[in-house]
Amino acid sequence: MEKHDKKIIIRRSHHRSKFYGIEPERRYPKHMLEGSDLDAHLEKKKELIDIARPVINQLLETIEKTEFIVVLTDEAGCILIIEGDEKTLIAAHELNMREGAYMSEQSIGTNSMGTALTEDAAVQVTAKEHFISAYHQWTCSAAPIHHQGEIIGTLNLTGKAEKVHPHTLGLVVAGVDAIENKLINNIIQQELHASNQYAWAMMNNLAYGVFAIDLNEEIQWVNDSACRIINIRRKQLLGTPINNLLPDWRRIRRIVIHELNFQDQESKFDLETIQERFLFNAHLIKDKNNEILGYLLSFRPLSRMLNLVKKYSGLHANHTFKDIVAVSSQSLKLIQYARNIANSPSTVLITGASGTGKEIFAQALHNESERRDAAFVAVNCGAIPHNLIESELFGYEEGAFTGARKGGRPGKFELADQGTLFLDEIGEMPIDMQVKLLRVLQEDAITRVGGQKSIRVDVRIIAATNKNLEKEIEKNKFRLDLYYRLNVLPMHIASLSDRPDDILPLVRHFMALKANKLEKPVPELTQDMIDQILTYDWPGNIRELENYAEKLVNLDGDPSLIEPAINEPSKTDPTQEWKVQNTTHTIRSLEETEKESIRHAMQVLNGNISQVAKHLQIGRNTLYGKLKKYNLNPRDFISQV
Repeated sequence: MEKHDKKIIIRRSHHRSKFYGIEPERRYPKHMLEGSDLDAHLEKKKELIDIARPVINQLLETIEKTEFIVVLTDEAGCILIIEGDEKTLIAAHELNMREGAYMSEQSIGTNSMGTALTEDAAVQVTAKEHFISAYHQWTCSAAPIHHQGEIIGTLNLTGKAEKVHPHTLGLVVAGVDAIENKLINNIIQQELHASNQYAWAMMNNLAYGVFAIDLNEEIQWVNDSACRIINIRRKQLLGTPINNLLPDWRRIRRIVIHELNFQDQESKFDLETIQERFLFNAHLIKDKNNEILGYLLSFRPLSRMLNLVKKYSGLHANHTFKDIVAVSSQSLKLIQYARNIANSPSTVLITGASGTGKEIFAQALHNESERRDAAFVAVNCGAIPHNLIESELFGYEEGAFTGARKGGRPGKFELADQGTLFLDEIGEMPIDMQVKLLRVLQEDAITRVGGQKSIRVDVRIIAATNKNLEKEIEKNKFRLDLYYRLNVLPMHIASLSDRPDDILPLVRHFMALKANKLEKPVPELTQDMIDQILTYDWPGNIRELENYAEKLVNLDGDPSLIEPAINEPSKTDPTQEWKVQNTTHTIRSLEETEKESIRHAMQVLNGNISQVAKHLQIGRNTLYGKLKKYNLNPRDFISQV
């Protein structure tokens, strides 16, 4: 901040005062504050008074026994403080020079305080240089006080005229400098305080805890987040040896003292109330000469990082029961059963041929449960090399094996904590891993590869297989005890050939989805195509059927361009096969097929008459007629999927 350049005036004539119409013999100021008005004004100027008071006290010590008094005024010349030699004060009071009196030129003519304000300069006025004759006995030295470029008052020394000396004005100027410096320091302190408040607010609202540790390895500073995370008050932490809280500290210190990176490495506090594991970062604190002053240690709960991983790495379920297209009584019963068991913590074993939609059911179970907001982690046990499946499921510690990531890595169980772990193709799991999986299911805890500590996990297990596990048990390829542990809530998804009523609705459903994705019209199914679809075995189940629907959309509904398998009838008589599987199924008439097509379209399109008519390529009136013919009420299809 810039200092104000001071002008100094030693003498001044009194011609200016005549302009104000002031009578030279008048003995008191024209303007005066008294009583409550004075009290209110002094309160208003409290900051200037408080800052100037120590400087005035120093001046009074300097001029002791010199019969001088010190006067502080505001920017209008109103006296705020008047103190000093007792005899001189009495004489000044007789002239009404007291708190509340205005010493401006407008009030009393030429005088050091008023002229200093008018000229914005340090002024010394002596004897007859004062306009009021009663003040001829005085010599007065005054200088204006500046703050942020504005005059806010004056400082004045008044004594007997015969004691006039240029050094008196120097004392005043020095006193003003001291006051102005204090005002500047006040601003700096306020700015520093504001900066500190910002810094404190920032540090105390960080998402991670922070310790500042001195060279004696004692905690010297703690942010609020650290206190919240480990649930300990600041006063209990300050002065505590960090090694008492963090057994791993010596290793951490050894790494950072050699100026090596210590970032996002996992460790744990030695606190009975805190079982959480944390990710730690450590850095040296150095001064400008590169001397080490201490250490900065930050930490955040590992669970928070795992939640971020879950959030941004696709560890969530996309499908619900509404996404499952089903019209057959068999499928509808299965969906109702799945809804009933969705919120149970018990393990589920889903069996069924490849392509029947086992993972979709697993995702729907997760989304129907109270774990829906946590992670859904899927693992294909048949796609992971046998030597890696343990570390994939349970994670590993740093140095557990060659190529292990620095700091270790959490496994699928930890990622699925509070959520669901879907173990697909469980029948492909190696027999030695089955033993370890069984132990985890029994103890609800895992131990990382290369680690010693047991980590608690809360995971709902859903397993799936296309194998007959009972036959695998007979072959000693699957453990009986694990089978019983997994098969608490069994679910079997039938192949499409066992539930033919679902085939045509699924084809139409997938054609609508693919047409929307490919921005193409939904192909029209001819009766020949419908017959072919219904007489085909669909060995690949829903996966194959979805593939067929996409081909139809891409080829604008021309089945002749598709490989012949779907266009050829099954080698077995479908009528006989259905009769064996379900005696209620027979070849349907055209009217039955038409009724089913209309009913499915009403389901998929939520009873929207216009959309159904458009997709079936018939008029609205025709559709209404057919709905009446087949006794289908449009209201029954609203809000259905």
